[in-house]
Amino acid sequence: MAAVTTPSPTPPPSRRLRGEEPSWRDALAIEYRPLKPNELAETLAAHQLHLKGAKGGRRASFKFTDLGHTSLRGAQLAGADLTGARLEGADLAEADLRDACLFGANLRRADLSRAQLQQVDLRGASLRGAMLMRANLTGADLRDGHLVRAKNGELVPAGATEGNGDLAEASAANANLTRAKLSNAFIVQTDLRDSNLRQAVFVRADLSCADLSGCNLEGADLSEANLTGAVLEGAILTHAVLRSTNLRGANLLGALLDGVDLSSAKLEGAEMTRRLENLEGAVGAALRLHQDWIRSNGREGERADLSACDLSGLNLAGVNLAAAVLKHAVMRGCDLTGTVLAMADLAMADLRGAKLSGAVLRGASLVRASLNEADLSRVEAGPMLLKSGQSWPSNFSTARMVRAKLVGANLSEARMSDADLTQADLREAGLCGADLTDATMTMADLRQADLRGARLVGAEGLILPGREEMVRPE
Repeated sequence: MAAVTTPSPTPPPSRRLRGEEPSWRDALAIEYRPLKPNELAETLAAHQLHLKGAKGGRRASFKFTDLGHTSLRGAQLAGADLTGARLEGADLAEADLRDACLFGANLRRADLSRAQLQQVDLRGASLRGAMLMRANLTGADLRDGHLVRAKNGELVPAGATEGNGDLAEASAANANLTRAKLSNAFIVQTDLRDSNLRQAVFVRADLSCADLSGCNLEGADLSEANLTGAVLEGAILTHAVLRSTNLRGANLLGALLDGVDLSSAKLEGAEMTRRLENLEGAVGAALRLHQDWIRSNGREGERADLSACDLSGLNLAGVNLAAAVLKHAVMRGCDLTGTVLAMADLAMADLRGAKLSGAVLRGASLVRASLNEADLSRVEAGPMLLKSGQSWPSNFSTARMVRAKLVGANLSEARMSDADLTQADLREAGLCGADLTDATMTMADLRQADLRGARLVGAEGLILPGREEMVRPE
């Protein structure tokens, strides 16, 4: 292994002020090997042949190599050896790094957007400040690991990281970390909004102040993890393990907690959905004031605000709840048949199994709402025409609409980017001008649906009626 230098182990105060908190291990930095002329191009070409099993092929090895700020955008590096490599600030966007070894690598502030990182070995690697938007890290190993070197007959740490997987301050929105191993990882202040973290292992991980809004943490193991001050708004925590998990001051509004045992979790100061005393009486009073507010154009009464309330199973069919605030509300199984919810705020509301047939949702916000198996047949969810002459589209961005019934629904110009419409019934639905960018459309029934002018870039699993092949619009 390359020689290392050992300067003073005391980190400069300026670095502490930036929140980096380097330890004595940072002092044992590797002396990275510089690239030789033409080495990068030649190695990548040989690796391509290796992947094809062609003559002259050779697995790429950049062990302990300085690739800092190098452009590797779209590079084919599946199975490559990048142990201990310096990739700080490197451009690895859309690169294929499946099954690669990045043990102990320095990927600080690297761009890994939309990179393929399935089953990659990132033990002990630093991804502090990295960009991982829409990266696929399915099965990735980000547990702790230490690079070592021989010194006086003993093995001592060597490397620019502390050995813990470091995702602090990274931007990983919409990333796929299904079944990833993140035990003991440092994930402080990381942006993981709307990421898929199903069955990921976060045992003793530090996720304090991380943004996990809308994340799918179904079946994830968060035992003894530190989630102090974390934002879990609208997150799916169904059957997650929260044994001795620290959730002090966390935001759990709108989170789905089915099958979760919170008995040993620390919940002091956590924000959670509330169950109103005398529910029907309280809701009735709020509705009466709301009708006065609507009738008087806001001069009398009061706008209904039932945000973060548990309203499960209520019959609200035909009620006028236009512009009501129902953010984070639990409305599971509610009867909202024909209910007027125009311009209402239903962001992160739990509407699983609700009856919304014929409801008016013009201009309503259902961002990150859970509508799995809900009946939305014939809903009016086109744009709301405002007095100013502008139109305000309904918003279903990142909504979960698995197996939802949307037969004959009017969703013209609706914002549905990143929505999960797996197995949704969209027969005869009006989707003219709708934005379905990056939506999941696997097995969605689109027979006789109107898709004129719809934006379908990145729509996953989309099969248009009458065509057997999967459509992947550019």
